Amino acid sequence: MQPLIKVEHLNVIYNLGKSSEYRALNDINLEIYPEEFIIFFGPSGCGKSTLLYSISGLETNTQGNIYIDGKNLTLFNKNELLTFHRKTIGMIFQAFYLIASLTVQKNVALPQIFMNSDKKARTKKALEMLEYFGVSKQARKLPNELSGGQQQRVAISRALMNDPTILMADEPVGNLDSKSSQDVMDMLKLLNENEKKTIILVTHNPAFLSYAHRVFYMKDGVITETRVNRHVHGVHIATDDEVKPNISRELELLISTYSSLSPSQIGNLLIPFKAKQIVSEALIGMTTEEVGKIEKKVENLLMTGVYDNDSTFEFLDQSMEKGGADLDKRTAKKIADKIKDIIGEIKKIEDEENKIRLRISPNAGGEVMEVRHYLLDSYDIEVKNFIVLEVIDRAIKDRLDNVIDRDVFRKRLNAPLRRGGAGLNKRVAKKMSKRLELLILGKYK
Repeated sequence: MQPLIKVEHLNVIYNLGKSSEYRALNDINLEIYPEEFIIFFGPSGCGKSTLLYSISGLETNTQGNIYIDGKNLTLFNKNELLTFHRKTIGMIFQAFYLIASLTVQKNVALPQIFMNSDKKARTKKALEMLEYFGVSKQARKLPNELSGGQQQRVAISRALMNDPTILMADEPVGNLDSKSSQDVMDMLKLLNENEKKTIILVTHNPAFLSYAHRVFYMKDGVITETRVNRHVHGVHIATDDEVKPNISRELELLISTYSSLSPSQIGNLLIPFKAKQIVSEALIGMTTEEVGKIEKKVENLLMTGVYDNDSTFEFLDQSMEKGGADLDKRTAKKIADKIKDIIGEIKKIEDEENKIRLRISPNAGGEVMEVRHYLLDSYDIEVKNFIVLEVIDRAIKDRLDNVIDRDVFRKRLNAPLRRGGAGLNKRVAKKMSKRLELLILGKYK
C-alpha cells in the first residue's frame, strides 16, 4: 500500500540564521497510510501542532517535502492550496472556531457556501450532518447556547461537510470535560472505522493513545519514537522495519541536538549506539551474555578506530575461559567478515556525519556565527533556507581570512542563487559589506 502522506526532511525554522533562531521542527520524516488513525503525542511546545499545520498546509514556513497522495504540497500555488483545504482535509480545533453570529446550521454549511453549492442542497446536508452527530435539535441555536461538547460536535460536522479524505484534529478535547472528551474521541474512532477517514490527531493526554494505530512521540521538534498499537485492526499498520529510524538520519538528529558538544564528545556518545547497530545486524540467535561480550569488543574497535579482521576472528573463536566468545570457527569467520563489512559502512556514515555537522553549523568557529548573527540581526534579514545560510557563512569566513576582498564579499551576497550567491538585495549586500569592514577594522585596532 502506498502512503497517503509522506514527509521528507521537514524543517520549520523561525528567524533562520539569526541569534534568535528557533527550530520548531527538525528533519521530520514519516509516512501515513490511508485509513490510519495517527496521533502526534508529546508535551506542550514539542512541535506536534506545528507538524500538523505543516501537513495541512496552514504552516508555510517550511523546508523539505510534504507529499499528499503523491503531490508535493510545498509546490502548490495559492489556488491549488485553497482547493486542497476545501476538498482534501477537514480541520478540528481545540477552540471550535464557530462564528458566534451564525446559527449552528449555517456554521456547518459554510464549507459548502465557499464551494458555491446549491443553498437547498447544502442546508439539507448540514442538517444530515448534525443529525448524524446528535445535535440536530440545536440547528437554529447560536454556538454560545451550546455546551462545549455540543460545539465540538458541530465543529466536526462542519469539518466533514465537503467529505474530505483526511481529518486533522488539534487537541480537539482540550476544552471539554471527561464525558464529552470520551464522546468526541469515540466519534473520531467511528469516523475512522466506519467512514474510512484518515485521522491525524494532536494530543498531550496519554489516556487517548489507545485509539491510534500508530503514535508518533515528539520532543523538542523531533520524533523520538514510533509505537504501533497491534490490537487496532482494519488498516495497514507499518512493520517494525518501516517505523525504525534511518541510521544516518538518527545520527543527524543526534548531532543537531548536541550541537554544543565537541565532535569528540559527540563521537563518544555515538559509540554505544553504533556498536549496538553493528551487533544487531551481525548476530542472530546469540545469548545475552554472548551479545554483550561481542558488543564490548565492537565498542573497543570503534574507540580505537582500527579494525583487524584476524584478531576479531580469534576473539570470536577463543573459549570463554580465555576471554573469547567461544563460537565455532565457521560462525566466527562469518561474523568477523560481517562486522568488517558493517564497520566499513559505519566509516562511510562517519564521513556523512562530518558533512552533516558542517551543514548544520557551517562556520569553522564561533567567530563566523557571531558575525553572521550580528549582521542578520542588524538588518533584520529573513533567510529562507540553508543554502543561503551556507553562502553567507562561507563569504564571511573567506573575508575574515582575507581570502576575498570587500567587493567580492558584496557580490557573493548579491549574486542570485543559481550563480552560487545568497540572492540578497543589492542595497542590503552593500550595507552588510560596509558593516563587516568596520568589524574587521575593530578587530585589529
